[in-house]
Amino acid sequence: MPVNVKCPACHSTIPLEDINVSTDIALCRQCSKTYSFAELCEDQASLDVDISRPPRGAWFNHQGMDSVAGATTRAWGALFLVPFAAVWSGGSLGGLYGSQIIKGKFELLPSLFGIPFLLGSCLLVTLASMSACGKVVVRRSGDDGSIFQGVGPFGWTRRFRWSDIKAVRVGSKKWKQNGRNDSFIELEATKPIRFGSLLSETRRDFIVAVLKRQMWGRG
Repeated sequence: MPVNVKCPACHSTIPLEDINVSTDIALCRQCSKTYSFAELCEDQASLDVDISRPPRGAWFNHQGMDSVAGATTRAWGALFLVPFAAVWSGGSLGGLYGSQIIKGKFELLPSLFGIPFLLGSCLLVTLASMSACGKVVVRRSGDDGSIFQGVGPFGWTRRFRWSDIKAVRVGSKKWKQNGRNDSFIELEATKPIRFGSLLSETRRDFIVAVLKRQMWGRG
C-alpha cells in the first residue's frame, strides 16, 4: 500500500487510518472529501513518471501555463491496413460508382446499395491513415484545453476547460475486440471526454501521466 497517498484537492497526505481498502474509499479530513483509493494510487504512480523522458513517438513541451502533449498513432498494422483499404475502397466504390461516372448516367438502386460500402470505406481509410501517420495532441493554455486527433491539419478537435475536469483515467470498452478490451483516455467532466483509443499502451500511459500532473497542477 502506498505510504504517501495525497488528496488531489489540497495535496495533503491522507493517513492510513483514513483509507478503507475493502470499500475503496480514502477520506481527506482537511477538505472533507472522499476519493477512490484505487484511483489515488494510479494518480500517485502517474506523478512518479518522468515526463521529461517521453517514450518513442510521444512528446511534451511546457512553458509557464502553456503546454502541448502528444503522441503518434503510428502502428505496424498500417502495413496491412493501408493496402487493404486501397484495394477495398477502389474495388467496391469503383465497381458501384465508377461505372456510373464512366457512363455519365446516375442509377438509383446501385447507388443506394453502395452507401454501406461508401461508409465502410470512409471508416477504413480513416483507420489506415491514423495507423500510418495519425497523432493525438492535447494543448493547454491557462484554463483552456483542446484535444486534436487526426492526420496533419485534418481531424477532430474537442475543446474543454481544465477547471471542469474532475479526474483523468484509462477506460476500457465494454465489448472485446480480438480477445481484448480496447482502452482509451477518459477525462471525467459533466460529459466525459474519451479519446486516444488508437494509441499504443506506452504512449497512452505517458499522455495520461502528463494530464494527471496538469490536473494536479504539477506539470
